[in-house]
Amino acid sequence: MPALGDDPAPVIFSYTTINVKSQVLIVLDLKLPNFTKWSTFFTAMCGKFGLLGHIDGSIPPRPTDRNWSQPDACVRSWMYGWVDDGVLDLAMEPDQTARDLYVAITALFQANQATRAVVLGQEFHTMVQGDLTIDAYAQKMK
Repeated sequence: MPALGDDPAPVIFSYTTINVKSQVLIVLDLKLPNFTKWSTFFTAMCGKFGLLGHIDGSIPPRPTDRNWSQPDACVRSWMYGWVDDGVLDLAMEPDQTARDLYVAITALFQANQATRAVVLGQEFHTMVQGDLTIDAYAQKMK
């Protein structure tokens, strides 16, 4: 029995049992403005299962260490399944780590962030409700 304050024995967990569809509710797509929502779901799922370090860079890559490479491959496969082919075509490279893939995907959506902010600011300030319902107008403003 561990003494009070001792770390418990490590939990052995099979990442293959995770239902990603129940954790990440949307597929990332170039045509939809859903990167922020997708990345929020995805990082929350990785954090929930102790794998956030594989995408945020806090765990250094160790490709020859099976204890690192298997979870990294799992995180990559989650991204392969929940990112549209158009995004993957632009972001995927051979022998990429999960972090490398996540950074490449993020760069696709944040590359023109300053320019996009100016355009969105202009659109916001010239927006009129017209015949939109208040809900539709609020969603458009958001």
